[in-house]
Amino acid sequence: MQHLSNQELENVLRNSECLIDSGRINAAYDHLAAQLNLHYAGLNPLILIVMNGGLIPAGQLLTRFSFFHRMDYLHATRYRDNAASDDLVWKMRPSAPIAGEHILLIDDIFDEGITIKAIIDDLKAQNPQSLRCAVLLNKKHERKVAGCRPDFVGCEVEDRYIYGCGMDYHGYLRHLPGIYALKQA
Repeated sequence: MQHLSNQELENVLRNSECLIDSGRINAAYDHLAAQLNLHYAGLNPLILIVMNGGLIPAGQLLTRFSFFHRMDYLHATRYRDNAASDDLVWKMRPSAPIAGEHILLIDDIFDEGITIKAIIDDLKAQNPQSLRCAVLLNKKHERKVAGCRPDFVGCEVEDRYIYGCGMDYHGYLRHLPGIYALKQA
């Protein structure tokens, strides 16, 4: 992971624009939570947080849930130094058993869907009773993996390199409360 100085990060922020402000993000969390509260009422699901990006959306959603649930996490990635590869690397598999459970995956963004599809395929092989995926953002483009779509989406976002709300800029800026991108020339 590249180390950026505070000055470099301040320059990034000065040259960025807010695509989705924190008010719209909070409304997206409220919308997602309302859908999930209806869907999971009485089901007692196991929530799996997809690290690292899913941490912030999950934290925001968990405080809005009215249903009983348990939590675990997983960490699988195709990215090394901000470049995608074809191979999925499991850094951490869920420790909780999957078989027979209602599983809710929470992630930050649905971009092309390659990583989440590989995760879903792996989890389905463990025979959950149900498996659904919730994402804060769905990136608008036509490069999606066939047959894979999130079940619950907070809002749509432009097809740009974005950061904030769990998504990073070279390992940084995940903490931003809105969605940002570098200004276009």
